[in-house]
Amino acid sequence: MARMKIQDMALSYSGTWTHVFTTNASMDSRHESDGTATANASATWNAYCTSIEIYAMKAPTFGKADIYIDGFLHGEADYYAPTAQYGTLIYPVIELPAGFHTLEIRKKDTRNPSSTGNCISIDYLYSEMVQPQQSQYKSIVCIGDSITFGANVITRPDNLYGRKLQQMLCRPVSIHGLSGADVSTITNVIESVVASRNPDLVLWLTGMNNLNPQASLEIGLDKMKAYLPNADIIMATIQYNTYYTAAQNIVKVNEVKAACAVKRVPCVDMYSPTLGITSFNKEENTVHPSDAGQGVLAALFYQEIIKKFIVPSI
Repeated sequence: MARMKIQDMALSYSGTWTHVFTTNASMDSRHESDGTATANASATWNAYCTSIEIYAMKAPTFGKADIYIDGFLHGEADYYAPTAQYGTLIYPVIELPAGFHTLEIRKKDTRNPSSTGNCISIDYLYSEMVQPQQSQYKSIVCIGDSITFGANVITRPDNLYGRKLQQMLCRPVSIHGLSGADVSTITNVIESVVASRNPDLVLWLTGMNNLNPQASLEIGLDKMKAYLPNADIIMATIQYNTYYTAAQNIVKVNEVKAACAVKRVPCVDMYSPTLGITSFNKEENTVHPSDAGQGVLAALFYQEIIKKFIVPSI
């Protein structure tokens, strides 16, 4: 088992939420609902695990949430505190049977009698991850540019997103990041670097070093499928960064998504969940995720990967 920290931006949200950027939250980021007495917000996380702990802010204006596990009410979390408290353990779910579980946090329309509002928040989770029972993926390869290489990572290779996925999935993951590489450069090494390892799954995070990656990526995906006809492929867009303008980033992200749509390949949107999080790329502060940022990439990849294990539950 591996105890993993899951940042707020890796969860799925529905209803009324605001992404709050503040130094008193993990990675300077948390999600908050509005403070109305309306059950209008929920968030979910899916994982193979034995426990999930919810950490969040408590405050005088905060309310309550119902905690559901696998669709059943598990208990109630009270977010009220007489003074603001940050990164507090709000609700622990422990001693779950090892296997697939869904956590859902639902805002309630009731609150502590001492509270003056109904806001709830999510900062991060801790989860004891276990190996998925199914054995569909026995070998995984991560390819990409300097983001996959981990140019801004202090503790390499342990904190690379590929290595974190290895912990989360209990599967061997081979990591091949080429700094400065555009899509065509990666495509040229598919045979030697990827196909030679005969993986069941290939993860390709790309688009940073191409102004317009779509055409090159379609060629690359065709080559990947030709060399590895039985392997699954999951693409991912770049995360938020300040090296390029917002307009440039949107073009890169949308063209990767378009290539995936044409070639019918799943695509993980790393950009939207991380939009505006300037701490994502500390200490460099431009384009390369930090150790913590790499963990977010891993968690977002993980949610897409386990869809292959649980169909059509997610």
